[in-house]
Amino acid sequence: MSEIRIEGADSVPAQPMLVLPNRVDLPTMLELEKALGGHGRVAWMVEKTLMPGKAIMNHLYETQPPGFSCLLNQDGRESIIVKARQQMERGRHVVLLPGRPVQAPGCLSDVPAHLLSLFDTTPLHAMPVYVGMYNNYFDAAITTREPYDRLHISFCPPLRAGSQLGARVQAAWMNAQVAQLEQLPMLEHVNLAEMLVEALLRNPKGRLIDGIDDSTLCYRDILSAAVMATSVLEKHAATARMGIILPPGKLATIANLACLLAGITAVNINYTATKEQFEHMVKQAGLTRFLTDTRFVNKQRQFCWPHSRDLIYLDQELAEQGPWKLKAWNTISKLRTPQQLMQHARVVSSAPETVASIIFTGGTEDKPLGVPITHRMLLAGAISLRSRLELNPGHDILLSVLPAYTPAGLISGLLLPLLGGYDMVTYPTPTAGKRLCTLVHDYNVALTANTPAGLRAMLKAAKEPTTFAQLHYCLSSGSKLPADLAEAAQQRFGLQLLECYSTAEVLPFAAAAMPAPATDPESLRPVLPTTRKGGIGAPLPGVAVRITGLYTPEASPTPGNPGLVWLKGPAVTRSYLGVENEDSPRMHGNWFCTGDVGYMTPDGLLTILGRKVRFTQMGSEMIPHVQLEEILYKIFNVTPEENERKLAVVSVPSRTGGEELIMLSTLHKEVIPSDYLTLRYGVTNLHLPSSWAPKHIIPVKYIPTLPNGKLDYQTCFLGACRMLKIKLG
Repeated sequence: MSEIRIEGADSVPAQPMLVLPNRVDLPTMLELEKALGGHGRVAWMVEKTLMPGKAIMNHLYETQPPGFSCLLNQDGRESIIVKARQQMERGRHVVLLPGRPVQAPGCLSDVPAHLLSLFDTTPLHAMPVYVGMYNNYFDAAITTREPYDRLHISFCPPLRAGSQLGARVQAAWMNAQVAQLEQLPMLEHVNLAEMLVEALLRNPKGRLIDGIDDSTLCYRDILSAAVMATSVLEKHAATARMGIILPPGKLATIANLACLLAGITAVNINYTATKEQFEHMVKQAGLTRFLTDTRFVNKQRQFCWPHSRDLIYLDQELAEQGPWKLKAWNTISKLRTPQQLMQHARVVSSAPETVASIIFTGGTEDKPLGVPITHRMLLAGAISLRSRLELNPGHDILLSVLPAYTPAGLISGLLLPLLGGYDMVTYPTPTAGKRLCTLVHDYNVALTANTPAGLRAMLKAAKEPTTFAQLHYCLSSGSKLPADLAEAAQQRFGLQLLECYSTAEVLPFAAAAMPAPATDPESLRPVLPTTRKGGIGAPLPGVAVRITGLYTPEASPTPGNPGLVWLKGPAVTRSYLGVENEDSPRMHGNWFCTGDVGYMTPDGLLTILGRKVRFTQMGSEMIPHVQLEEILYKIFNVTPEENERKLAVVSVPSRTGGEELIMLSTLHKEVIPSDYLTLRYGVTNLHLPSSWAPKHIIPVKYIPTLPNGKLDYQTCFLGACRMLKIKLG
């Protein structure tokens, strides 16, 4: 018998309403009927293209409750509303009974957008109901179908009739989902160290394959080496934080796992950062010692390494303890329960809100900010991603190439395989296209996450059409996925690149596109979309999205209306390192302002248009810099290169008030009047307003970028102001 939890039923109004659950199975149906006043107080509404499951239909035939069926395309909207009002006039709540559409795992709702929008601008008040289904184990902690261990039904506050009712219902479902996930027992009483020990001992023959030389380390060895490394931490750690400067691989996995077992905060450092950025990160995190590897120090010579006395060479430290000690811990782990092993190894049991890791923002508009990540956030991020994936433990293999100083690397490349029992292949260079293609093909990799630059390198290196035959999830994160790259992958290899919306403040992604679900040609069930061209996908379970005005905090419920993107959820940060919540303009209660401009579609998919700072207000029009840069490349007949920017658009204060657009260009050694004519006619020929044409072209030797490859907007902006002699307040 599943545990059933009902919230908000005591506030159900006596006045009959339209009740809109996100999904319904038979146990949910029975609980809804009970909470709404019993058999005579409920009328069930069934839409024939989305018929409920067999168990519900059998129950309806047996009990013959009040209600009606309809066919949206035939009956028409007004006819359906009339039937609903007739039932309400008889004192009954009208409850939508959605069936199960064709959809990807972990979807927010079973109700298609066209059915939800049926109730927009109607005179019917509505009560959203969020139905959550959960299990007490990691691999299917969030589910959308039976069997499950826990059924959680939340009655949301009633919504007044009016415009965009469907979008408001969708927002209520997202908020309720976040609230439910925060109450999940696994997250309320999380002991991540214990979960990892149990997972590794449950799958001791799981493999970590080093993609450099194809050497293998089993998960029992990984656990034993991590336990050995805790003694290294005890000997060398001067503070409760330890810097880690390691690429994906055996030692990075051991180092991060050892920190979790020892109760030490792991601070994964971006080893592509500049000297100034590195020194800023070290000072902000209060670091004095760093775990690294002899081979990596010799290879990464361009990095501004700390003094050698502050480096702890983990490879040497483990070698000094000897192989006999590894064998001894392996033997102990076979003879002890996970709890006994933890006690013997003196594993620290940390509270859920204890900071487990710190990663840093990319510093797009300012210096990198430290993002504290708690044990609870780590597990919530791993659960959230796992719920969207169809993977088979013990069969599917994951390729880890993103470093642990990124959310994607930390979750999809480290925690997910360890907790889920998947073999993983690691490689330290995400742009080594030829080697990555070999690893994907030879090991039949099912999932990998990489940057667009890394994916482009893989596509260029791939020779065989079957290279990516088994790669079901190819996630693109870190920056916008170029349309030409996605099209090339699809046309050449039949590979769907899945764009993810990633930011350092959210683990591992805020939203992600997913493969289209398999469909039966003869099935009449509607198909819920998983992505749209130019957009991303649905928010991950446990992430709520709110779109507000660019300069006002009010939420905009209108689908497709661009605005600032705000996020909240158990895997979303609520503070920065050393910065109080109330001191940060990006934190407002539980909501985090991403600084990005985007919108939600009626079917719940997210589209990101760019950073707010990369938009220019011209009257009532918002001009996106990224889109304008693509247009300028076409106007000047230049192909953009992945690793070298040739132009950039910035917005500077105008001497006459407002803002004006500036183009920084490496294409021009000097600017002549005809260049401005080329700009103006090029823009107007594309049927765009002349205001899109930059007012100035400034020749430069290079376009500054950040270590993550994104435009260094702050440097470009200050440089443009200096060259135009614009004084800033």
